[in-house]
Amino acid sequence: MSVADIAAVTALVTGGATVALIVILHVLEPEYDPSWRMISEYSVGRYGWVMRIAFVTMAISPAAMCVALWPLGGAWTIGLAAVALGALGAAFIDADPIMTPRAEATRVGRAHTVLGGVLLAGFPPAALLAGVGVMTALGWVLAIASVVPWAGLVWFLIAAAPAHGQGGSPEIRIGWPDRFCLVAYLGWVVVAAIGVLSVV
Repeated sequence: MSVADIAAVTALVTGGATVALIVILHVLEPEYDPSWRMISEYSVGRYGWVMRIAFVTMAISPAAMCVALWPLGGAWTIGLAAVALGALGAAFIDADPIMTPRAEATRVGRAHTVLGGVLLAGFPPAALLAGVGVMTALGWVLAIASVVPWAGLVWFLIAAAPAHGQGGSPEIRIGWPDRFCLVAYLGWVVVAAIGVLSVV
């Protein structure tokens, strides 16, 4: 297998592990209502170490995809590595509870928000750029597939708008958009990995 093949398989395995770990957390900590609680909050729960591992695997997946796509797209794919840094940092810096108003956020919580923002807001443009960069080898499939991550980000931003920095509540249902983004982003990785494995 080539380096690109190994990286593509790594992206698939770690992406699958991320989803599996977060599904397990939903079972282990049912008190976190998925309709309005963020995935990041599992890091401050009883099984925070599981969420930290999920953040690490979440970081490895797009980073490995950057390596896999590099021979086809070069610098166009570097954004995938950049968003991976957001997930990796979030693995070691815990979130504040969602109910915390922005004015009362801790330094650690603010840092986590920035890192989470790098991942959440950074992935759709990174995916689009990577898709454009590899279109000579893979066609438009990855650029078109980036529409789904963009839709997830827009849904999340619309859902989060009513908070106005006052913190989350059961009325502000950002939990499902947050989870949709995760699945959409890792779904794009699956499509990219299959593309690499089919041509490299």
